[in-house]
Amino acid sequence: MTKEAIVAAAAKVKSTHDLLILLNKIKMDDLGGKGYPFIMPHLNYFIHPARNKKSYKEFRIPKKSGGFRVISAPKNMLKSFLTYTNKLLQAFYEGPEYVTGFVPEKSVVDNAERHVGMNYVFNTDLKDFFPSITKSRVWATLKRPPFNFNDTVADAIAGICCTEMVIDGETRWVLPQGSPASPILTNIVCRNLDRMLHKLAKKYNLRYSRYADDITFSSNRNVFHKNGDFQKELIKIISSQNFSINEKKTRVQNKNQRHEVTGLVVSDRVNVTREYVRGLDNLLYIWEKHGEADAYAKFLAHYTPKQNLHPHKPNMRVVIQGKLLYLKMVKGADNEVWRRLQRRFNKLSGAKPSTVEATLKYKYTIADFEKKIGQTLAFEPNIDGVIFCSFNLNGKKTSVTLSQYVRTRLSNILVKNDAAALEKFKTSYMLVFYEHDNSGFWRIERKRTWVKTNLADLIDTSSLVEAPLSAAAIPEEREESTNTAGKSTDEVLAALVESDFDLKTLDEWDKIKSN
Repeated sequence: MTKEAIVAAAAKVKSTHDLLILLNKIKMDDLGGKGYPFIMPHLNYFIHPARNKKSYKEFRIPKKSGGFRVISAPKNMLKSFLTYTNKLLQAFYEGPEYVTGFVPEKSVVDNAERHVGMNYVFNTDLKDFFPSITKSRVWATLKRPPFNFNDTVADAIAGICCTEMVIDGETRWVLPQGSPASPILTNIVCRNLDRMLHKLAKKYNLRYSRYADDITFSSNRNVFHKNGDFQKELIKIISSQNFSINEKKTRVQNKNQRHEVTGLVVSDRVNVTREYVRGLDNLLYIWEKHGEADAYAKFLAHYTPKQNLHPHKPNMRVVIQGKLLYLKMVKGADNEVWRRLQRRFNKLSGAKPSTVEATLKYKYTIADFEKKIGQTLAFEPNIDGVIFCSFNLNGKKTSVTLSQYVRTRLSNILVKNDAAALEKFKTSYMLVFYEHDNSGFWRIERKRTWVKTNLADLIDTSSLVEAPLSAAAIPEEREESTNTAGKSTDEVLAALVESDFDLKTLDEWDKIKSN
């Protein structure tokens, strides 16, 4: 079901039975009619928070800052109910540009991009974010626009989405962290908070963003003084919305410091920290030089949490691949640092070749490419509604690869028939040609504003598909030097491992590798 269809159907929901029918329609549409339908006894059971708590598996994970975060993961049947309740709620929510957490097509990168190049960055977060949102608060929100559910339906949805927890010795019905429906409900409940904080930002000429409970303001002048007017108004607004600031995580980053937002550096562009890349680079080097066993020993010492609650050991290959995927998301698929590290990991792990094994030959914004070939790309759904892309050149139909992220973005635009959004999409996304093993393929990728595009505008349209490709390839990996300043690679590597990757030794190691 489209968002519009879900909203239209929800307007007719007047009872829990109507709600059950709608959840089943959403589920059957999602599963192609192959799933088992929900039944009324299950819904009646789960809409009571004191009962549904038995259907959650609770566990704790350590925080980097110390202490633990309580995660309440719903079991299968309740998880299915919450998954389709989430789809119902998502149909109503259109997040403003400054809300980037739990929003389709947005990530920590979007959150960080809003604060690039500013002189001062102010970070704080909301204490006990999920447990601060009670069932009564969810119920009241669902009764207001755009939902306008009656008391019965609002109570049923709030009941199924909340559970009973003991917080500070008091039993409450609250949103659990770990439920599929909790993230969207936090954004819905925080709409007034977001509007008020955005208004506060405009008053002081600041940039504002919120990623879940992480709140960031930035400015070219320092208005963030402790006990100053801005902080007083900020605390007043947050308190009025029944939240409280986490003082331990409140900080001002001045213009002479490295600025970080949701774990990413934003001083002059969005990037991971230097230590992030160094850690990956050196772990892969140990694997290359001394074997996987030595690399795993170092990995365990460096990556196992101090407060490890699980008896099993972490999987080094899975962790490395996850960190590489994060690096790719931040830097972009055409970034040579990511491509070099990914090539090394693929070689060591025996992973299948991907775009990283190919050579990036041409890169255009979609709008520039369409102008160059004199036609528009065809975005067409198949019989199942899945979007595919192609273009015709020299009488030949050429397919374009789309990631699931791009398909979702395009589907939302095409369903709404939003011409302005489509034009923005065409200037914000790149059409990239990769060459691999004497063949090639086109792929749509997200444009990174800090990456120079270097469009290959010196070729004519007839050469795009048929003729040999001539643009400069991605540079090959550098050969590594064996010594510098009288020290061998092995000597510095031994010191590196012994020092647990301290910055001074890392700098020494970087000098060796850059020569």
